[in-house]
Amino acid sequence: MENIEAKTDNGSRIQGKIRTIRFILLSTILYFITDAIGRWFVPAQDSVPNLYSILIWVLCFLTGAIQFFFWRKIEQTWLKWASAILYIIVLALLLGWRGFYHYGGSTLLGYKLSVTIMPAWGFLIEATFTSFLRWYGNLIKRIFKLESINNIVFMLFMLIPVAIVVMLFIGGYKLSGSFSDKGADIQQYIDEGEINHNTDHREPVRQYDRLFNDLNDTQLEAARKNGLSKPITIQEAKTDSRLQKIQPNQYYDIEKLTHSVPYVVPKAAKLLEDMGRAFQDSLFNRGYNRNHRFTVTSVLRTEETVRQLRKTNVNSTENSCHCYGTTFDISYFTYSTPLIGKTASVDKMRQILYQVAYDMKKQGRCYVKYEKQQTCLHITVR
Repeated sequence: MENIEAKTDNGSRIQGKIRTIRFILLSTILYFITDAIGRWFVPAQDSVPNLYSILIWVLCFLTGAIQFFFWRKIEQTWLKWASAILYIIVLALLLGWRGFYHYGGSTLLGYKLSVTIMPAWGFLIEATFTSFLRWYGNLIKRIFKLESINNIVFMLFMLIPVAIVVMLFIGGYKLSGSFSDKGADIQQYIDEGEINHNTDHREPVRQYDRLFNDLNDTQLEAARKNGLSKPITIQEAKTDSRLQKIQPNQYYDIEKLTHSVPYVVPKAAKLLEDMGRAFQDSLFNRGYNRNHRFTVTSVLRTEETVRQLRKTNVNSTENSCHCYGTTFDISYFTYSTPLIGKTASVDKMRQILYQVAYDMKKQGRCYVKYEKQQTCLHITVR
């Protein structure tokens, strides 16, 4: 009697170990499938955050445990599959609630898809795994006319599905990023609503500090010709019909102005908007997200702001081009970059800004002075 109980306990322990191995195997397969699919869409220059990989491991093991220890025990077929569908829906809702689908932008698009459908893979594997092994084993026995499974031929052929799965996993990792080139179009369309196929290239090498050398006297003459007849007060600027108020918009930002007010003549406002649009188009044509913006740092100086400025800067002049509503400064160091899509470096944006200003200058639309101390381009409309 004791021997029978001992054998029973031993058998139970063996079955428990087998169940644990099968659970770990199922969860591991789920992870490799999910990770392989996710990596297909990751651009070659990007990487998957370690915490993201750990999260996927946890989700796969949690799903594997639920499927192996609970779901497989449901006997009624309709209830079994109804609970599977419910689990997939609940998991997707929880992931959405916790911000899983927003993290990482479109770079991790493949992972978001693969994690969402991951439970479906698990349910299908768990539902068909035992039946498949039984069918495959009987097929081998019939083909080779084997009477026992304790046969080297049987064992070798039973390893074939495992070898195929392993090769698929290895192949899947070798294909990592294989969809990223085509997926880049999908990502860009999701991020920006547009697609381009251009690649980044070097900007023209020019000495912009020498090219942007329009003197103050030249700019002052254009300012008097195209703008106000004389400096005005802040209150007058707000009501003067010759001026147009500018605000941060989709084409450019305006930093907090301490010594000027955001008013220019319409011609200068049009120039500024066209520069912002050309700046974005140039970046987009090089494969970047369109929604980069440069920053305007100084606009119209009034009688009050000139007095304030002279208290802190003795080199400032009361007869500045900024007093006529035709002139604005654009920082070549400060930019706003989008939260999604491919973003450009400061060096790249500075080169694009220089090129845009150079083009506008060549078209005869403005004068440009490269200001080294103020780190800005001093621009007056012509």
